[in-house]
Amino acid sequence: DLDPRDILDLKENSAFVTYEGDSPQIRYLVVNVKQPPFDNVLVRKAIAYAVDRNRIVSDVFAGLMKPLYSMIPAGMWGHIDAFSERDLDVARALLIAAGYSEDNPLEIDLWYTPTHYGTTEADVVQVLKESLEETGMIYVTIKYAEWSTYIDYFLNGTMGLFLLGWYPDYLDPDDYVWPFLSVEGAKSLGSFYESEEVENLMKAARISAKQATRAEIYNQVQIHLVADMPDIPLWQGKAICIAKPNVKGIVLEPTQIFRYYILYTE
Repeated sequence: DLDPRDILDLKENSAFVTYEGDSPQIRYLVVNVKQPPFDNVLVRKAIAYAVDRNRIVSDVFAGLMKPLYSMIPAGMWGHIDAFSERDLDVARALLIAAGYSEDNPLEIDLWYTPTHYGTTEADVVQVLKESLEETGMIYVTIKYAEWSTYIDYFLNGTMGLFLLGWYPDYLDPDDYVWPFLSVEGAKSLGSFYESEEVENLMKAARISAKQATRAEIYNQVQIHLVADMPDIPLWQGKAICIAKPNVKGIVLEPTQIFRYYILYTE
């Protein structure tokens, strides 16, 4: 992947043409709901209210990504903006309710992996650290591990708060909730979340043939996600292609399949 600044430079270069489209890629924070202090839902909610999605998008990605307020990406049927905008006052109130203060701050580790998701990950985690610490009641220590170790860490529950990304296997809301909120899925992705009610809702959506019915069920699932917060959505991607002006036939598809065989030059 190109660095966002490189993309901006190429967009301004008349020797190239830029194509942009929707991408189903999402990025999010995972919260291990079994590990203290993240086993307290007030702490999880405080973190969700304190993260600054807009600053990540503007400062790290130069506006090339979009803030995300649900695990189901915007533009897909079934999506609702379930999560709230940033509100430091609410974050502070939640921290106080959880027993923290400026004199007794919440001390947490925030994990990332430095290369698997490209060159911007260290910048993202720094913005997250600063946005959380802006509450005046959270102190963040940044930690990292290379991808193979990172996988081991989230599988065995080592990490309490960490960044992950998702590229869907198929374009359906099911693939943005089942892998994260089912008992087995949540275990394999490090949140260790368990909810029989949510699991039953997702199973009901899987067997319904009516999109309107499924959409309503997924709305309920997203509301449960906000209530329990095992995952905190941050941003969704854009598909970007830079080409010479004489290259034609470029089509950016949400499937992430790039059809080289239809390209031609003039």
